[in-house]
Amino acid sequence: MPQIGWSEILVIILVAILVIGPKDLPVVIRKFIQIKNGIKNYVNSFQKGIDDIVQEQEKDIKKIVNIDLEEENKKKKDKS
Repeated sequence: MPQIGWSEILVIILVAILVIGPKDLPVVIRKFIQIKNGIKNYVNSFQKGIDDIVQEQEKDIKKIVNIDLEEENKKKKDKS
């Protein structure tokens, strides 16, 4: 990931002031932050949904494995 130094940040700010204008810059920054936060919340909810699905599948697999182990134990007891 590229690293941005202070000089690059200063150039970006100056270009933003020239292109957008000093009057509208705070509005644009607020809107950008709102969009960024919205995307972040969406990604977090998507990741939580995936984690929930994985946990459910793990529980189902554990149940299946436990049932198989119980059946094997019964078979071993019956053979004895």
